[in-house]
Amino acid sequence: MSKKILIVGGSSGLGRQLAVLYAGEGCEVGVMGRRENLLTDLRELYPDNIFIKKGDISDETISHSLAELIHDLNGVDIIILAASIIHFNNDLLPDPERNTIDINVKGYTRVLNYAWQYFREKGKGQIVGITSIAAARGNKEAPAYHASKAFQSVYLESLRVKAKFEKNGIVITELIPGYIDTEMGKGKRMFWVASLGKAARQAKKAITKKKSKAFITKRWWLVYHVQRLLPTFIYDWIVNGSWTLKSKH
Repeated sequence: MSKKILIVGGSSGLGRQLAVLYAGEGCEVGVMGRRENLLTDLRELYPDNIFIKKGDISDETISHSLAELIHDLNGVDIIILAASIIHFNNDLLPDPERNTIDINVKGYTRVLNYAWQYFREKGKGQIVGITSIAAARGNKEAPAYHASKAFQSVYLESLRVKAKFEKNGIVITELIPGYIDTEMGKGKRMFWVASLGKAARQAKKAITKKKSKAFITKRWWLVYHVQRLLPTFIYDWIVNGSWTLKSKH
């Protein structure tokens, strides 16, 4: 029996690739995103399987849009939250920080709360949140982004524990990507960069297995835990130092 999937933030990147994989298997997929032209392009790939709706999770009325898209699908089994934003903000300007918090914290929580209430009423379902390896430690170039990813990770962990003790039938899965070849993948120190296709396949497999946490790709488990264990002075040198990876010719 095919699943019905709702992907919030699925107009590009990992969310979009997951939509393509699910639709290609015959699943009905609802995709919400801010860029309507990208949503339209995506629907043209699988017009019978993909349902689209423009929406911005920073909008306080996003729950209405989510409800409408779920109605179009006649219910959903899995809600995947892929929406996120990053600003490199060395000058610590207020607007980029506020924008990051509005989307990655306030908007993210807004969607998770809606998904939780929907599945609790339904009696079962799976909530998938895409966070980042950035949740491991702070960073001087994108403070709000790293802090927001830590918030997302801990919030999802809290929901997982809550679901376990309430025995309410809700499964929580956190996908933790490292570097992926997408628009958000930027920087001079990128390594172990996964193709979008490989990342999506691993992510989908983790969702199917209903894993609590899954690093995408798997090798990023090591990087995450090494970062967490590094003494502050070593971590600061790695993060704040002027070194860069040498280009391969």
